[in-house]
Amino acid sequence: MPAALRLRRVPFDLSPYDAVLLDLDGTLYHEEHVLPGAAELVRRIQAEGRPYACLTNSTSNANRLRARLVRMGIDMPAANIYTAAQAAADYVLASFPGELPRVFNLATEGLHEILDGRVRWVDDARQPCDVVISGAPANVFATNDRQGIALYLLRAGARLVGICADRIYPSPRGIEFGAGPLTEMLAYAANVKPTYAGKPEAIFFQELCGKLGVRPERCVLVGDNLESDIAGAKRMGMASVLALSGVTRAKDVPGIPERLRPDFVIRGVDAL
Repeated sequence: MPAALRLRRVPFDLSPYDAVLLDLDGTLYHEEHVLPGAAELVRRIQAEGRPYACLTNSTSNANRLRARLVRMGIDMPAANIYTAAQAAADYVLASFPGELPRVFNLATEGLHEILDGRVRWVDDARQPCDVVISGAPANVFATNDRQGIALYLLRAGARLVGICADRIYPSPRGIEFGAGPLTEMLAYAANVKPTYAGKPEAIFFQELCGKLGVRPERCVLVGDNLESDIAGAKRMGMASVLALSGVTRAKDVPGIPERLRPDFVIRGVDAL
């Protein structure tokens, strides 16, 4: 294992950073099980009064995720949870200041809850539409009929916003298609270029750091995914800590390319 990527075995000092960003799935929990040290780490950060946020490419909303975390023994305000669905909503609202954008939801109930009352919902192909927001195909808003409507709206001039570019995601049913494949299919069919709002996109981290009132380069991010967590942190100039408790495993570390190399590697957040 290269010297720069040896596992860290000493207590991690968080004091040099203005904010701590923690990935959720694979870092703090896996499915419905909290990972070792996760609850203790969150309590430590809260006790120190340190600005923090938990981040995820989930298409859910913060209130639903907060309830899930509480069931696992991790208590935090919903305001400290930032999802890709929220980032997509923030991006759409910022793109139409002073307006109620016309939006077709090809994502989730969580997105509907975030934007309801703040946009004008589009329901069929005959209505004018500003934005189509696409999520993973396995959700109630992404039926075959609604995918067809989305294609028509995009060909008529609507913008395409993908909640995130994730190829796949783990679920209790196994590995499923993420938001990326459906968004790319629509983009190819409609001959449009999508905008992605989730990790590792700059949009996601700029919105989050704005909410926290910190500069990205003054943050440290802890996550398990090289493509979404570490790549996003490095793009924004953040310090990065790779946890080998989720997507990335110890056997993967020697082959990590230079562009994705984290600053530190830990077995799991109990090392923090």
